[in-house]
This record gives sequence, C-alpha cells and structure tokens, in this order.
Amino acid sequence: MKRSHIVLLAVFFFLAISALVIIQFRWINNVVSAEDQEFRFGVNEALKEVVSELEEAETYKRIIGEINPKPEPAGIEKPPDLSGQHSAESKLLEKYGFDPDVRSVIISRAGYTYLLDSESLEPESLFDETEPEEQILSAGATARMTNKIISIENIVSRILHETPPLRDRFTPEEINTHIRKSLDAVGIHLDYECAVRGAYGDIIFRTPGYTEGTGANKYLRQLFPNDPVPGNNILTIYFPKEEEYKFSQIAFMAISSMLIVFLLIILATGTFIVIFRQKRLSEIRSDFINNMTHELKTPIATISLASQMLADTTIPEGSRNTSGLATVISEESNRLKVLVERVLQTAIFEKARLELDKQKVDLHAVILRAVDAFRLQVTGRGGTISTFLDASDPIVTVDETNFFNVLLNLIDNALKYTICTPEITVTTSAWHKGIVITVSDNGIGIPREHLNHVFEKFYRVPAGNTHNIKGFGLGLSYVKKIVEEHYGTIKVESQVGKGTRIIIHLPKEQPK
Repeated sequence: MKRSHIVLLAVFFFLAISALVIIQFRWINNVVSAEDQEFRFGVNEALKEVVSELEEAETYKRIIGEINPKPEPAGIEKPPDLSGQHSAESKLLEKYGFDPDVRSVIISRAGYTYLLDSESLEPESLFDETEPEEQILSAGATARMTNKIISIENIVSRILHETPPLRDRFTPEEINTHIRKSLDAVGIHLDYECAVRGAYGDIIFRTPGYTEGTGANKYLRQLFPNDPVPGNNILTIYFPKEEEYKFSQIAFMAISSMLIVFLLIILATGTFIVIFRQKRLSEIRSDFINNMTHELKTPIATISLASQMLADTTIPEGSRNTSGLATVISEESNRLKVLVERVLQTAIFEKARLELDKQKVDLHAVILRAVDAFRLQVTGRGGTISTFLDASDPIVTVDETNFFNVLLNLIDNALKYTICTPEITVTTSAWHKGIVITVSDNGIGIPREHLNHVFEKFYRVPAGNTHNIKGFGLGLSYVKKIVEEHYGTIKVESQVGKGTRIIIHLPKEQPK
C-alpha cells in the first residue's frame, strides 16, 4: 500500500472518530440536561405536594380546635341560671340539648330517630308516652341543616380571617415528614437541607445543615398560598449532593460510552502507528538490502578477480605477483568478515543472546588501538585524527572486544560522513561515576529531525544518493546496545555543516 493511501485512510478514520466523539459528547450533554430537568420537575412536584398537605393539615387542626375547644380548667364552675324561668324550651335544652333558636332538633329514643319541629308541636307533647315510637316528630330538617352549615361557615370564616403567626402553623417534624414523604413518592431518595422564611425574610425554621450562599441549586415554594392575604412565606430546599446524584444516574452509560470511544481512538492510533512503522521499516530494510548488496559485491568482485589471475596459466609465473594478489584476497576476505559479523551481531541482539566477557581494562589503550586502525585512512585523505585522553583513571570494566568495535564504528562514521578534509578528535574526561568518551568530527552533520532516529536499526540519514555513503544502518544501533549493556548512556549532538559529537558516559563499576 502506498504511503499516500495510508495517509488518506488515516485522515478519513480520524474524521470518523472525531465525528463519533462529537456525537457522543452531544448525547451525554442531552442526557445530563434531561436528567437535570427530570430532577427539577420531581422536586417541584414534591414541594407542591408538601405545600398542599401542610395547608390541609393546618386547616384541619384549626377547624377541630374550633369545634372542640379545650375544656375549662378544673375548679371553675359555670355561673348559675338566675332567670328562674322553666319554660318548655329550657326543659328541652336540659334533656335533649335543644337550642330554642333552632326550629328543629333530632331526638333519639329507644333506638329510633325523631325529627322535632319546635313550632308545630306543643312542648308538652314531647313527653307524651302514648305517642307512637316511629312517629316523625318534625319536618324541619332543612332548617336544622341550614343552621349547621351556617355555623360551620362562621367557623371557617373566622379561621380564614384570623391568621396565626407562621411559626405556630406547623412543627419542624411535620414539615420534614411531608418533605421526605413527597420526595420518596417521586423517586428522589436524597438528603436535603431546608429553611422557612417569614414575610420579612426572617428564618422561622431551618435544618441543622442549612447554610446560605451554597453553590447548590435552591428550590423555592410559597407556603399557605391560599390565605385571604397570602404572606411572602417561602420554603427553601436544596440538596448538597445533587450533582453527584445526577451524575450517578447516568454515570455507567456515560463512562462506558466514553471508554469505548477512548479505546477506539487508542486502537486506531496504535494501528496506524504500526502501519507507518512497518511501512518505514520496509523501506529501511529495502535500503539495507541495497546497501548490503553494494558493499558485498565490491570485495567479492575483487576476490574473484584476484583468484582468476592466480588461476590464469597464460600469465607467466614472474608476472603474476602472487604475493600481492594473496594480500588483496586476504584484505577483502577480512572486509567481508567484518560486514557479516555486523549483520550477525544485529541478529544476536534481537534474540537477546549477547554474552559479554567483562574485565578490567585500560580504556586509553583500547582507544589508541582503534585510532591507529584508522590513522592511515585519515592521513590518506589529508586529515588528522587526534586524541586528548585526560581521564585520570582509565581502568574500567568492559568487554574489550565489543567496546573496541564500538570505537571502530564511531570513528568509521566520523570518517564516512566527512566530505571535506577530516578532522577527528577522541577525548576522555573524568566523571564522578566513571569516564566520559567523546568522538567528534567536522562532517556534514545530522539534521535536527533525524537526531532521534540515528540509533535505530537500519536507519541511515539521507545524504543525496543512497549509495554514495556506504553503510547498513547498523553501526550506531550496535554502539547503543553495547553501551547500554555496560550500564552507560550515549547521546548525539550535531549541527548541519559543522559536524557531530557522540558522547558516552561509561561507569567504572557495573552491577554483576
């Protein structure tokens, strides 16, 4: 698949994911809004019911209190009747509770009900034992009913026009009972705080935890709104954990949906990262194969040519230069050996089969050997390779062979990536944990965007023609691996057109 196709697919995929995220957040926002509205509606309905029940209960208590007044205190006697009159009406009043102002009365005798009209009957006839038991004593029930209604209306009118103080119209237990019952009825099982304010803003009642100025939503309702002159009596209620309660109602769905979207984003990102890495690795490996083919073909061709010359019988013995041809074959064979070893070393690293033989060695001596190996190549190009070995104690614990190869790779890279007259410097200095080794050059430098990749396997910094600077892209990855196996660190500093510095911090003592 072409890189452009991968990029296009990634763009479309992330556009789809972005749209899904937007839709998801809109849905969550709508759910939260709906939950908020449902909660508010429930609270308002509950408060409406609280106000209604509280008013009904207060009215009922006052009517009962008017109909059944408190008994007179003990020891107080009613004033005697000084009129001396003993009319038939007074007898009825004494015996039957008859009110002379009322024109009819209901009398019960022997389990039967009699309706008495005080105008149509003589009072004495009320006591005539010869009257039939089922006789209707009166037809004045309508008047009696009317009077009763008038009496009740008078009581109600008095109640309406005599409004007691607000604090006397309910008890804290009553209002809390009504609130709790009404909230439970609408499905809100949540702790609350409330207060009742009078007409002048004074607090008549409040729960222990009620505070002013909280960030919670407060719900207000007028108390006793049906008074003839309704006062500004306000019931205020809020829920300290309202937001947590609302969130808990949608938490599972919201978190689940967000988690799924998040996992999709991670999966998509990881997938495309792997695709791009595989694409890049494929390109790097292709470059590696091309470079390896190029590097191997040269010594093989040289060895083949020298072998043909040795085997050519048409050439006189004295003209063959057997010794020179043998030297060429040996050098090119060693070159092939080095190339093959680099590839094998990489394979060993991947399989984690690297075994180091760490011993105490003189690092300065190892550095000088590596420098001498390249001195002829450097001077052959008219350049210089210098050493400044200032570390006071060069004895370190390393695998001498592998660390020697590390130095060879670093110097080889310095020479390889220097187009002008090479100037290579190798220095050492003291470090509180060991030694600092620096290899610097005056080469072409490394662009900033490539600095983080130079230690990756098969990675080669682009330099125009792929093959004009030979290499497999394995040298620095090998160097980094060996340094880390010695518990050291390595970093690169470079400026395009000015050169590159490789800095190694190598500890003297390492864990066993």
